[in-house]
Amino acid sequence: MENLTGMSVDDLAKYWLAIKSAERAAQTERVEVETELIERLGAREEGSQTHDAGPYKITVTGKLTYKADVPELLTLADRLPEHLRPIKTETKLDEAGAKYLRANEPELWRLIAPAITISPAKTGLSIKEP
Repeated sequence: MENLTGMSVDDLAKYWLAIKSAERAAQTERVEVETELIERLGAREEGSQTHDAGPYKITVTGKLTYKADVPELLTLADRLPEHLRPIKTETKLDEAGAKYLRANEPELWRLIAPAITISPAKTGLSIKEP
């Protein structure tokens, strides 16, 4: 890594772009190698399988994602015993609503603020080449 403190903002931006490009290239190459390994070793539809490859242990994990047409699922799930219905109700914070109350309704915000933790997220950065 270069000494960043002595670099100008222009030089830092140029360096960042070069590193970002190398990162994308490395990721592309890593995905190609993963694809080749999975092709050679095979993968279960769901679940893990570990393979010995010399000193390495390679674990290939197959996964499936499930999405539903919720209104249709609710109608069809009525045919199942209640304890076997694959339906979950989740109550969670409406972040946009909380932001609105905090910015525009301070009296109302104070009522719920003790139950909400606010912490900084990662600050984003993007650089466009000229």
